[in-house]
Amino acid sequence: MSFETYAAARRDELKALKLELADAGAELMHVHTAEMNGVFRSKTTPLKLSYDGDALNGILFCVGHADGAPVGDPVFAGPISNTDNGFPNIMALADPASVRHHGWDKRFASVITDAFWLDGRPCPIDPRWAVRRQQERAEALGYEARFAVEYEFGIFHADEEAMREGRFRELKPWGNSYINYDLTRSGTYQDFFATYVSRMASIGITVSSVVTEYGHGMYEIALGPKTALEAADDAVRAKLHLKELCAERGLVATFMTRFQPPGRESACGAHHHQSLWQDGRNAFAGGANTLTDVGRLYLGGLLARMVDSHLLFRPTLNTYRRMERLSWSPENVSWGFENRAAAIRAITTPSAGAARFEHRVPGADVNPYLCIAAMLAAGLDGIEEKIEPIAISPGVPAMETHEALPRSLEASMAVFAASDFIERVFGPELRHHYGLSRQFELDAFEAWRASHISDFEWQRYFMGT
Repeated sequence: MSFETYAAARRDELKALKLELADAGAELMHVHTAEMNGVFRSKTTPLKLSYDGDALNGILFCVGHADGAPVGDPVFAGPISNTDNGFPNIMALADPASVRHHGWDKRFASVITDAFWLDGRPCPIDPRWAVRRQQERAEALGYEARFAVEYEFGIFHADEEAMREGRFRELKPWGNSYINYDLTRSGTYQDFFATYVSRMASIGITVSSVVTEYGHGMYEIALGPKTALEAADDAVRAKLHLKELCAERGLVATFMTRFQPPGRESACGAHHHQSLWQDGRNAFAGGANTLTDVGRLYLGGLLARMVDSHLLFRPTLNTYRRMERLSWSPENVSWGFENRAAAIRAITTPSAGAARFEHRVPGADVNPYLCIAAMLAAGLDGIEEKIEPIAISPGVPAMETHEALPRSLEASMAVFAASDFIERVFGPELRHHYGLSRQFELDAFEAWRASHISDFEWQRYFMGT
């Protein structure tokens, strides 16, 4: 389908939604674009839902984490946007299914856009298209895919001066303990999350649970299941609005995967729960500790494609500090019923409707669109190709008997770049572009390291040479 076809199909619904929002008191619109790092780049406009499309700056798909801090290089050159082509605009079209009216401030509504080339083709590096393609693939096989993301994250007291200067280590964790599942971590904890849950409900996002995690400043939210694209949209929105509420309360949230030294307290994961449904029934549900044939083959695909997809699950330098299977952050390709030490935890209780797989590899720094697309594609491969899963791991999966996951960003990049699965699922353009974005991370770190003398060098060589 082309831009013109999508625009024609959405025109009447967008017109109706604009009138509905205006009647309900909306005055302003947040327009979101999902970029490579798994966050929204947004602009605020007077209330509008353009059914003829809008210009979109293609450079938004070429931005680095924190816009290049601390090396000061905010963007990388990709085929979509570079010095040779003059950093051009492409086209964007509002997705009416993504329109939300913000219940906590009726002046605002928001919408997520889909990107298109100027010749009308869907932009191949827009991550929403990747999810949509796999969702349609599942539907063609007779299944509805459902996903739910569970985020672990840190909350700290904001110090704007320290944050401007990059002195994040000086920030104080929010709360007075590091106890798991604690309702009394701070006097404002319950009010904060009551407000957050209410805000999310007003835009159709279910927060299934909130808990304190093991670690100073550590918390977790679990989102309710949705279709694949809706689940990815919900995940990115949930992060954005959590950060928004924190900013209002003098706090700051981080989804950096490890902000405590390895071996101390928890790290931040983003577990992805997933199931297939057919004719109103869970297609994985076979009873306690039992999978249907569909569930077993879907699991086989998840496991078979895990190494190829690993870069999407662990996309930053920091996230490899989280790999520690004894702390429930998988190091190898493995699975088990209710096994939190394995890469895939198969859940079959307490009821048939709850049957699902929990993919425990991703960290909280992922792009959920790319993760969900890769997981769903892998599971569907398993069904179509009849891929049987490897042997079950009843306990902590031993490294000598399981295929290891790549242990560095460079190693994951190499597998990703050579993967036929990745090219088939995402296309050569997105595979190349995402590889450029990860190389940008490596280059930034090397530039920073080359310009600094480390604490290790001072302490080891100042007196010891």
